[in-house]
Amino acid sequence: MATRDINAIAQARIQRPADLRTKPRFLIYARNKKGKTTLGISAGVEKTLVLDPENGTSEMKKKNPHVWPIEKWEDMEDATNFLRYGEHNYEWVVVDGLTKLANMALKHVMKVQEERSLDRQPGFVQQRDYGKSGELMKDMVSRFHSMPLGVVFTAQERQDSGWDDNDDDDVESSVVAYVPDLPRGVRASVNAIVDVIGRLYVVKLEDNRTERRLWIGESVKYDTGYRSDFVLPDTIPNPTIPKLVSYMRTGKPPVRAAKTASPKKP
Repeated sequence: MATRDINAIAQARIQRPADLRTKPRFLIYARNKKGKTTLGISAGVEKTLVLDPENGTSEMKKKNPHVWPIEKWEDMEDATNFLRYGEHNYEWVVVDGLTKLANMALKHVMKVQEERSLDRQPGFVQQRDYGKSGELMKDMVSRFHSMPLGVVFTAQERQDSGWDDNDDDDVESSVVAYVPDLPRGVRASVNAIVDVIGRLYVVKLEDNRTERRLWIGESVKYDTGYRSDFVLPDTIPNPTIPKLVSYMRTGKPPVRAAKTASPKKP
């Protein structure tokens, strides 16, 4: 290959982050009923599609989001093909339930193996099934990573008393940590591609009101973190997707538009 061809390829491929117009990707995890879906659609109901394997949007009559129900693993193939190749105006996709999807992937693998082998005991999980379902999940996550859309992954939370993903010598592996409820390899793959890993929780204020908060700061106790040129606060109160994006890109919350005063009557 001629030198000029190599240079042409390099000039076409080399990028600078400031010139890119990509949307970020988030992983939000929490215990049940803490507002993961509500946070996911806060980028705008009309420009967001929710892929819902948990039927968690069924009572969102007032917000009335765009929802693609996921009832089996094969439904994810149709949904991702639509988002990649179909005609639509969606700018964001909420993959609302990685924990449930991991279970669907496992059941799909078991079903395929049972159909292929007459000796296979129905309903019995073999060790290799976990590996194959994990690869399905990793491939699915990679497909979303390649889309020109903003992506919000959500997952359930679990306690992990044997958390040893961090190889730092000064971090005890026996610490009880709160992590997304996913197989270890899948969790590592998702963590690698997202820009923010946040734990959503609710606190009770002094006046008995409740407030949602998103922990994104580095922590031994929580599986959290972010990519940004700015030092961000550990917690973001009343989080929304626009607020997260603003913090990432500017280090500050979004500026509220000034209210225009109503004209005085003569």
